This record gives sequence, structure tokens and C-alpha cells, in this order.
Amino acid sequence: MHATEQPPLSQRLRQVTAAHHARVERSGPMPALLRGELGLAAYCTLLRNLHPIYSELEAALRQHKTHPALAGLDIDGLARSAALEADLATLHGDGWAHALPLVDAAACYAARLRELSASRPELLLAHMYVRYLGDLQGGQILQRIVARCYALDGEAGTRFYRFGAHAPAELSTRLRAALDGPSRDDATQAAIAREAEAAFLRHVDIFEALPAGDAAALRVGG
Repeated sequence: MHATEQPPLSQRLRQVTAAHHARVERSGPMPALLRGELGLAAYCTLLRNLHPIYSELEAALRQHKTHPALAGLDIDGLARSAALEADLATLHGDGWAHALPLVDAAACYAARLRELSASRPELLLAHMYVRYLGDLQGGQILQRIVARCYALDGEAGTRFYRFGAHAPAELSTRLRAALDGPSRDDATQAAIAREAEAAFLRHVDIFEALPAGDAAALRVGG
């Protein structure tokens, strides 16, 4: 008998995380954000708690860029930490890293990424899938919501959702191809899938620890 053929990794991750993705969208400040009703202070706190996740993930990916599981991934085109810093400086001002709270769940997520960098770099693929594909897809909808909600013109304050000269659809295709390209045994694919599920649950923990925010107009300019 032939072994059952495994689906591509990106498809497997989409299947196992679908329910978790829906739960994340209902957690903490996300419903208000998606309605365009999240106060600016709460939105800045959300960005502040995403920053260490991207910072640790991107440092790990650059460190392990020659690892067989990570080869061919365009981290420079995907990286978001500098864009987050720029948006926080625009929307909050200097000193955001000290003024805005970092919840324990976000610090724990960052620690998990450092742990994977030291022990199992291949599992970083799960976090690339969870964060970057979301940014390249749903993040493009959020860009318009954020710009409208906080009366932003141009790129200032929405750089997190912008990928410069790179088209999001093109980057999404390339990321999926990189996820699906190398041959991985089922045990490795299963471990990456479990890590992706855990990553979504970590997001739920973070979002539920964040303030829901005042829907009254905490907007740029007053």
C-alpha cells in the first residue's frame, strides 16, 4: 500500500488553524478594531504588544537564513518590526516602548520565539504563516479601517500594513511556495501545525489581556 499523500504545508496549516483564526478575531480589542471603533490609545497598545513578536521572529529568521527549512524565504520583504516602530512613533510619539504596557502573554510569546531559535528553527515557519500571511491578506483590509478610523493620510500611521514595492499578493504567493517547497516528513509537518495552533492561542491570550479601548473619538488630531 502507498502511504497517504500529505497536503502541502500551507494547506495543512490553514485547515488546522481555521477555528482558531475565527476565535482570534473575536478576542479583546479585535471586534472594535474591525468595526473601526477602537480608541487610538488601545490601538497603540495593540501595536506595542505585537512589536516584540515581530522583533524576535525577524531576528531569529535572519540568524537562521541558511537553515534548510528557512532557505528561500524573503524576510526583508516581509519584515514588519521597523514599520511597527514607525507607526507607533507617528500615532503615539517618542517613548512608546516605556509608556505603553507590555502584557505578560506578549512577553511569553517573544520568549517562545527565542526558545525556538535556539532549539528548533524549523518551527518558526508556523509563526511566519500565522503573522505574515495574515498581514498580507486581512491586514490590507485593516489598513483601510485604520486610516479611516484615525483620519490618516498617506502612509504615516499605516506602514505596518504596507509592503513598499512588493505587492501583497505576490509576497503571499512566494511565502506559500516557500512553506510548501522543501520536502518535510510528516512528524515535522505535524510539529509545525501544532506550533501554528499554539501561536493562534497565544494571540488570544494577548488580545484578551489588552484594553478593549474607548470607542469615543481618540483620533489623531483630537
